[in-house]
Amino acid sequence: MKLITRYSPVAIHFGSLESRLLQLAGGPGGWKVHAHASAGAQGSLRHASAVEHLLQALSHKKLRGKDALIATSGEASAVNLVPMDPAQRSRLQQTLQETAARAINDPEGISYRYLPLAGGAVDHAQREEFLLLTSGQSESRRCTEAAESLQLRAVGLEYSAFPTARALHAMHGPSEDPWGFLQLGMDRSLFGIVHEGEMRFLKPMQSNGQSLLQTVTAALPELPNEEAMQHPTVATLQQNAVGHAVEILHALRLESEGMAQEIRACLRHFSARHKGARLASVTLTGFGAALPEVENALDHALSIPTSVARPFSELGIQAPAEILAEEHLWCTPLGLALRGES
Repeated sequence: MKLITRYSPVAIHFGSLESRLLQLAGGPGGWKVHAHASAGAQGSLRHASAVEHLLQALSHKKLRGKDALIATSGEASAVNLVPMDPAQRSRLQQTLQETAARAINDPEGISYRYLPLAGGAVDHAQREEFLLLTSGQSESRRCTEAAESLQLRAVGLEYSAFPTARALHAMHGPSEDPWGFLQLGMDRSLFGIVHEGEMRFLKPMQSNGQSLLQTVTAALPELPNEEAMQHPTVATLQQNAVGHAVEILHALRLESEGMAQEIRACLRHFSARHKGARLASVTLTGFGAALPEVENALDHALSIPTSVARPFSELGIQAPAEILAEEHLWCTPLGLALRGES
């Protein structure tokens, strides 16, 4: 009997600095990477620029199927936590619309979606909370046009935090305890909490990968050449960090403690709404996750088990060495590819 290979939808993440494409083959319990590519591009025209590089990278690899799931992040999208008193419940749609209009300024208009967050009362007013996701229509259009340029059909568009959480949830498996993730993007960071398989909290953070990069770079000996100093790669920094862990941890102390204070405030809020629930762990994703000593600094500052995401390894997904070397950067496209899979 001839076995038919299954293929996931083509997953594309248009990040603010880099875009990534991923397609899996196989099935639950036996996935492997069928196609992958990445392209550096930024700004409002990054989608078209990324497509050119992705097409070139995929010239010797045929994608299977036409469906594409897309994730976006950056300034064209915003996330807000909106509290609502019961007495004002009739004004919910108006409040959400006004908040969305303030969050994104797009000449082509905006679209927004909201998610009621489960949990108990915060105070005697028993306020509800809604997670509001806003995106510019121009961003949606560029994503759709980019997919069409790849001869694909966009069948879904998500904010990057949700497919990231999906990939990490598959990695964590069933868990009675809530767990958190810190997405350390170059220009934006997000802290989220997942409980019983659902997003229960999501908030932008003040620190990001760029600020961590500057802190780490300043703590290291001078890099080998001028170009490396201006655009150091994580691999370059890790190599140069050998033997300098103490200096880097000392330099990161203030920033990691600042992040920890933000996260602790989030945890107090979450615990108050969920009967004292405590986080079992925190998983790091994004550019800043693999910077030298960041994992150790945050683990120490939070006093919660903290580790860099390795979903391909944890799930036994066969992947090329370049993906396994930076799994934390592939969480969003992996979460897209796994959408709908158990």
